[in-house]
Amino acid sequence: MIALVGQSVLDRTTWPDGVVEERLGGAPIFAARAIADVWPALVITRGGSPELRRPLHGFGLEIEEGPSGRTNVCEVMLYGDGTWSESIAELGNPFTPLDVASWMARAIERCSTVVCGAQWRDDFPPETLAALATGGRRVYLDGQGPARPSRLGPLRLEGPLDPQTVRCVDVLKLGEEEAAILIGGIDPVAALATGVPVVVVTLGERGAVVLVGGDATEVEVDPVLGLADTVGAGDSFLALMAAAAEAGAGPVEATRRACDGVARLLRARLEAERSAAGVTAGIADR
Repeated sequence: MIALVGQSVLDRTTWPDGVVEERLGGAPIFAARAIADVWPALVITRGGSPELRRPLHGFGLEIEEGPSGRTNVCEVMLYGDGTWSESIAELGNPFTPLDVASWMARAIERCSTVVCGAQWRDDFPPETLAALATGGRRVYLDGQGPARPSRLGPLRLEGPLDPQTVRCVDVLKLGEEEAAILIGGIDPVAALATGVPVVVVTLGERGAVVLVGGDATEVEVDPVLGLADTVGAGDSFLALMAAAAEAGAGPVEATRRACDGVARLLRARLEAERSAAGVTAGIADR
């Protein structure tokens, strides 16, 4: 069983046509959508209202919703070419070792792998990651968390990565910019110095690079182009990689399966965008 752990984020998303939409963001919604029909999993989350979190209950997964006095709020600007920018309007309550030992305990104890969709640097402190790793659980961490300081305003990544932050992490996923900021680039020697057994750098439509044991292995993917909204692709990738590993795949094969799985999800999203655009154009022509 895989635990998908992360904040339920309120995303205020501005589309290229200027329309503003408030929707559920954060790792759990994208990871759950990706993995629901692939591998047994459950979701552990906090933040937001029951109404905001409602979409999480549509995948048939068990959901553990914890107490929270604050909600992580992000303002997202989509540019129409698959790129986007983000500003943090509010930070939520981070996950703590006490959370792991209390309201999360019943769900966590049934899981062999924990996928941590970190949103900012202190979202999953090292002590919390250590608590999640107790009992031999494998810990996957999204590197966007360590790259994002705990401050409000436009997102600006900062490094370098402190190896103590990831001392209990088995798999670290970085975007290309995050890799440059945190470890100096797509560098197998620098990845080895983090102490994390597997570091994967995702390259968008160009695939990914697996950094293991001082070696780098490129994984290509059939690109999905023309998509306006690529938000959540990294969350989907990390969940699918964990599922492939649980099924017995090694790091390179797990990365390949995750790349292919994300491409399928993005193609479906592209078709939905084109269908919606067609309907809108048809209404406008009347």
